[in-house]
Amino acid sequence: MRSTRLCLSILLLVTFGLLGPSSAPARGPSEPFFPGQGNRGYDIGSYEVDLDYRGPRSVATSTYIDMTAKRRLSRVVLDFLGPEKVRGEGPEPGSFRRRGGKLIYVPGTPIAAGSVFTLYVNYRGVPPTITDPDGSQEGWYPTNDGVIAVGEPKGTAAWIPCNDTPADKATFRFTITVPRSLKAVANGRLSSRSQTGNFARFIWAEPKPMSTYLAVLNIGRGRLVKGGIGTMPTWSLVDPRLERDSRRPLSALPEVVGFLSDRFGSYPFNSAGSIVDYAPSLGYALETQSRPVYAFAPDLTTLVHETAHQWFGDAVGIERWPQIWLNEGFATWIEWYYAEHHGGRSAHAILERLLRVPASKEGFWNPPPGRPTSAKQLFDSSIYVRGAMALQALREKIGTTTMLRLLRRWVAGHRYGNATTEDFIALAERVSGRDLGGFFRRWLYRPGKP
Repeated sequence: MRSTRLCLSILLLVTFGLLGPSSAPARGPSEPFFPGQGNRGYDIGSYEVDLDYRGPRSVATSTYIDMTAKRRLSRVVLDFLGPEKVRGEGPEPGSFRRRGGKLIYVPGTPIAAGSVFTLYVNYRGVPPTITDPDGSQEGWYPTNDGVIAVGEPKGTAAWIPCNDTPADKATFRFTITVPRSLKAVANGRLSSRSQTGNFARFIWAEPKPMSTYLAVLNIGRGRLVKGGIGTMPTWSLVDPRLERDSRRPLSALPEVVGFLSDRFGSYPFNSAGSIVDYAPSLGYALETQSRPVYAFAPDLTTLVHETAHQWFGDAVGIERWPQIWLNEGFATWIEWYYAEHHGGRSAHAILERLLRVPASKEGFWNPPPGRPTSAKQLFDSSIYVRGAMALQALREKIGTTTMLRLLRRWVAGHRYGNATTEDFIALAERVSGRDLGGFFRRWLYRPGKP
């Protein structure tokens, strides 16, 4: 949820009432907003990241990347924005070189199509903080007691050499060594925790396919708490300065997961939890897979939003960044739907209220959620709010029962994969038995008030 605290407050007021198509794009990693990002020539199966953090100026990382060549490869190109001191090994003698934001491996002889192979990359130095087109920051973000590493839309390449496109999902394993006074959290389950001398080692594993931008790392002085939702384990790391204000919303996580599971299918991953760290200048929350990260003490609305992303955005991923409304519009609509079942305003009332915003307020209505025109617009409020309005309008057109059946089938049909807006429109027409082309053109693609 790449938005400011002000935007979160506006959504809270609207949701709980506390204060009174165009042609289908080509599938694959090609990114119109980040044209140099991602590679179509291979598919990555897994990342194994071994990171040694001795302090803010001492970081060493080794990464094993298992991949399959989709075509004959005379070179393997990875996204990497990290430090210059890099060495690597490939499946045979070859050379590595840097060019811009890329790490390029050139084997002695081309790699045959269908070959499964491993690259090893090692670097030392401090990964960079990335400033996005909208002015927000991501990548390697130092805090006063450690670091937060987040990656939407391109920051994971700051600390992991990777195929940094939403379309190429892989499993992840993180081995993180830190001074024993600190804790380290990443995605998935904590499979091992040990201490040797003055250092502690944490091993986290995410066995379900994950887009690179959903990887997370948090190192800090918080208290690592293990809990459970039924038989599923949870782990949360909360900065001591935010523990009191976070306690109540974080305690709602089991109920929120249960509510969403009943409507959209079982929780997609084998662990859950939260990361809450004091980073006021970072200022946003993010749906990092299995364990969302909050750069402030979250409220319930934000927790619902990021938890909804575990289904819509994480389990079912986008293929290309211009279709980000499939993540953000859906999670925002689920805030409204959750509120109407928990004493807040109904989603119908929220839609009616927002429809009173005049067409002259062009900044509210544009860009249309299905057609942002630049990377700077990826996290504009219309992607969230008008996207959610489109879903509520669809619910009122086809009925709540059909809407919930549509969303369950959307998750079931694309679970652990990727999908497009065109896929969603086609499924909506099949499930409802109605021609919805005009409806979606008005709500998703046409500038101005629908």
